[in-house]
Amino acid sequence: MNKIKAILVALTLLSVFGAASVSADSSDVTTTWIVPADTTIAISYPTGEGKIEFDAAGQNFTDLAATSQTGATAALTITNNGNTAVQIEARWTSDWPTGVSYVNISVSDNTNSTSLSYTDADETTNQTLVASLAKDGSESFWIWTTGNEVDETAGVDRTLRIYSTNT
Repeated sequence: MNKIKAILVALTLLSVFGAASVSADSSDVTTTWIVPADTTIAISYPTGEGKIEFDAAGQNFTDLAATSQTGATAALTITNNGNTAVQIEARWTSDWPTGVSYVNISVSDNTNSTSLSYTDADETTNQTLVASLAKDGSESFWIWTTGNEVDETAGVDRTLRIYSTNT
């Protein structure tokens, strides 16, 4: 009997006060993360030289490999430390010593057959070394040079500027 009374009281209250209505509405909110591209790269010298160096035995040299470069040890490694794939380009910032005719850079290959060549006419022109280097990726480079009647150059450095841009 108490159950019946409770139900009747509940029905009476609902009829007097009305049933509570529940309604829902929704809206979509766009959320965006704006994280700028980080094109940071790191340069290392697997040879242990601390730079790319060519130790010629005389004024004339052909396909002279970078010092301490071997079939298994590249002259230079570039690592993408950023948060996006990058394109790697390079150029010398000034002309080479007179008589140096070209520098070949071979990407991930320890032979001088798949080379990107810079000549003494275009050494200050950007060339693409890697079209797209993945995030956390690295690429190794083997380097050779040729020169004829090159004057003594001890202590004369040239800067190879390596650029990374967002792909």
